[in-house]
Amino acid sequence: MDNAKSRPGREMVHYRNVICVLCVLSFLLSGCQPLRKKFTRKKKEEKEAGGKFIPVLEPIDYPVKAYSLEQDYKQHFSLWKVWERDLMQSIENDDSDKRQKYLLGKSLEELEAMNALMGEARQAGFSAVLGQVRQIQKEYDKPAAMRSKFSVKKQLNASSKEIRHHYSPKQLFPDQP
Repeated sequence: MDNAKSRPGREMVHYRNVICVLCVLSFLLSGCQPLRKKFTRKKKEEKEAGGKFIPVLEPIDYPVKAYSLEQDYKQHFSLWKVWERDLMQSIENDDSDKRQKYLLGKSLEELEAMNALMGEARQAGFSAVLGQVRQIQKEYDKPAAMRSKFSVKKQLNASSKEIRHHYSPKQLFPDQP
């Protein structure tokens, strides 16, 4: 008798399992098209064709802006003043030798650019000032313990003063406003 009662329950569970399997199979076989589209790899051609069209533009060649000799000199002079001021602050703050060498090199680059823009008569006098700055640069080849901070500052101030008084843009271009 016990077997008779359990049998209809087993059949019911069996039918339920079969129905569930059929539902799952029908769902998997039919599938959800948007979900399937989402996970399928598209070919590159489809992506490129669907992309926005970006026109190729002809580049415009602008003429090179011409600066006057005075403007170039003023630019290099103002940059030199900034590098020189930073170098003086770096020496006073005992910054690293690497930083001081870098600032001195940048200052020297601007002085050489200024020298190239001067007339030959002024270049002779300016080359002496350049020599002083190069001498200061040679001082930095020595170890920091062998180099006098005071003498470097003194030499730098002297060359800076001479450049500001004798080679400023107002001195070289007095007729310009």
